[in-house]
Amino acid sequence: MLHIERFADNPIHEQYPLKITGSTTWSKKEHDIWETNIKLPKIPENNIIVPSYSSLEPTNKYQFSFHGQSSHDLYPVPSSENFKPGKETVEVSGHIDCWHSKTQIDKGEVLLQVEQPTEPSNYLITLSVRELITQSYGKTANNQKTPSPRGLSQMSADKKIRNRICSPTATAMALSLKNRNTTWSEIIQECYDPATNAYGSWPLAIRSGSTRGFIGSVEANQDWSDATKILDSGQPLVCSIRFKPGELTGSPLKQTNGHLVCVYGIEEDKVLALDPAEENEQTIQKLYDLEEFSKAWLEQRGAAYYFCQIT
Repeated sequence: MLHIERFADNPIHEQYPLKITGSTTWSKKEHDIWETNIKLPKIPENNIIVPSYSSLEPTNKYQFSFHGQSSHDLYPVPSSENFKPGKETVEVSGHIDCWHSKTQIDKGEVLLQVEQPTEPSNYLITLSVRELITQSYGKTANNQKTPSPRGLSQMSADKKIRNRICSPTATAMALSLKNRNTTWSEIIQECYDPATNAYGSWPLAIRSGSTRGFIGSVEANQDWSDATKILDSGQPLVCSIRFKPGELTGSPLKQTNGHLVCVYGIEEDKVLALDPAEENEQTIQKLYDLEEFSKAWLEQRGAAYYFCQIT
């Protein structure tokens, strides 16, 4: 199954290139906490549930929670160093920025709490659900591309962090095409999560984009349809890929359980990508085989960062 819902107000609703379900209703709780909820469809076991929030307004903090027969909180955004996640429940396991269903979920909802003085506006909330691992993914895509963004090699950064910053590096590249003032070092700092001592938090990449005028979302995909719409809008995207040895020809990595690259087009049977794991900016442009890349991206999770500059 693939289930995607998006909620936004204007001007996000009018400018975001992907289909918007509608807006949402907020209720105010104590201490400047605003709350809204999204009803879940029936979800089989071994599915990934990816919630996402983006706002052009300053937000102190937000947090998603799952509520069914049990409850489970994801990491707040941003997290504090001493945050300790709850244990998994009978229904779901938590994975920093998403849930995996352990059993069939017949009835549930996702609750979003946002901490800020005024009612949220200029927001985008997305919820996507799909099989965690699937063989039924789309391998074809329409020809579409943007100009090549600025290339950045994570391997040119400090050796203490260079192997851990593919997410902020790919994000900086994706944003740079429409915001030439994008500062890579700032995005690296903004993507650091003290609770996990890591730079790969999906929500922090989206939050970094929002401070630069980009509404964004993390979404699970099962084909190229939404990705090509993002490219058609003139905006590169960021894809989360996984592959075993020999499965992605030309990659600077032999294998990976999680790596992020900036994709700026598809031409015939090739994916145009900037791979931050390359040793330098001269070799960062890649022409990956479409079928191999589709497997690396869409077979497991199919997660992507989508951005839209709001004017």
